[in-house]
Amino acid sequence: MEETVKKAKLSPIAFAFKLFIDFLAICIIVGLAWLPRDIIRFCCTKLEITNKRVKGKTGLVNTNELDSPLNKINSVQVKQGIIGKVFNYGTISITTASSMFEFAFIVNPNEFKTILNNQIEAYDDERIEKQAKKLANAINK
Repeated sequence: MEETVKKAKLSPIAFAFKLFIDFLAICIIVGLAWLPRDIIRFCCTKLEITNKRVKGKTGLVNTNELDSPLNKINSVQVKQGIIGKVFNYGTISITTASSMFEFAFIVNPNEFKTILNNQIEAYDDERIEKQAKKLANAINK
């Protein structure tokens, strides 16, 4: 009759380590797949304020463009997660009468929002001043 002298056991630590390595490999593969998308997003996102309008563009193939006069902007919103607050970046959402545009990973988003709101106020004041001058000139004629 045959008797078992010793049964070999698999190491749970070695198994956990192997699963961890597999998980890292999957993360690296997924990260490599997302890398071109993130590079394109970084290189192709533009957002700027002029004294009369806001211009923005996202995307390379599937583009989304914003070109709106300052007086047509309804609201500006900043979204920041905990990592965004630590590293001072966030998503800026600009709502116009017709649509909403989002620009992600903007540095100093609260400063951008403040400057944009100040520029909107200055644009409105300038516009009202021009209208008042035209009205005064029309009355004086």
